[in-house]
Amino acid sequence: MAGIAVGDETPWGVAAELSRLLPGTTTAAHGPEDIAARGASAVVTQMLDDAADRRIVAVVRDVHRHDWMAGVLHALLAARPDTVVVEMGVPQAPPGGALHIATRGAARVCGRAAAEVITGVSTGAVTGNEAGH
Repeated sequence: MAGIAVGDETPWGVAAELSRLLPGTTTAAHGPEDIAARGASAVVTQMLDDAADRRIVAVVRDVHRHDWMAGVLHALLAARPDTVVVEMGVPQAPPGGALHIATRGAARVCGRAAAEVITGVSTGAVTGNEAGH
């Protein structure tokens, strides 16, 4: 059972922020059920085909805890070492990718910060605390 702060209802990741900063960004999500049904190789092939020559940003959460996720990430990085990896959980696995960002959390602000690093665009957004409120 999900609580208020967690669950499918709570958005996390960098997709929304990247889409805002880079209109035309496309996203896909893959979970253990998808990998079990289609196989890691088929999922990675689909990612590569969908991306073509565009930059790939792989967003993971606690990759060290999930063998399926680590396997897909490893295969993706073998095929596209220029992939940007964003770890939004606890960064325990060795860093990989052309750029490895560890946000140490999956709050929306973490996704915003990662998107700003990836794009080089600062939104200048501040929260109430940062603005002195």
